[in-house]
Amino acid sequence: MAVDQLQEIVPLHIATASETSNPFVVHPGPVTGDTFYTPYRVRIQFSDALQASGSGVWTFNVQISYNKGGSWVTNVSGTAITLSTTAQDGQQTLNVNPNLPTNCGQIWLWVLATLSGSPVSATIAYRADLQLP
Repeated sequence: MAVDQLQEIVPLHIATASETSNPFVVHPGPVTGDTFYTPYRVRIQFSDALQASGSGVWTFNVQISYNKGGSWVTNVSGTAITLSTTAQDGQQTLNVNPNLPTNCGQIWLWVLATLSGSPVSATIAYRADLQLP
């Protein structure tokens, strides 16, 4: 049985507002003859998700670029993390299914933390790893 390989996408860091850019990983196209990309899994580990007051929600989004960062599309979103004054820790695993055929070349992939609602002093610490098949 093969063990999944991990490739770090986002090193541990703290987000205090919605992110608009992040570290990304680049993957080559599939093996010649394959029609579509192999699905991936992204593991997100988070801690200290909280707010001082208000009503805030963090959501993780995996976005893919098929044109070397020229544009990004959301491929999958995680379960919303509703904030309170008590810190939350957890993990989410998101299945990423690239949906363009092999002729698009490489795919670039990043994970963003999006904050919504009207929280006061919302924060979250997280890291993200790509689990290769």
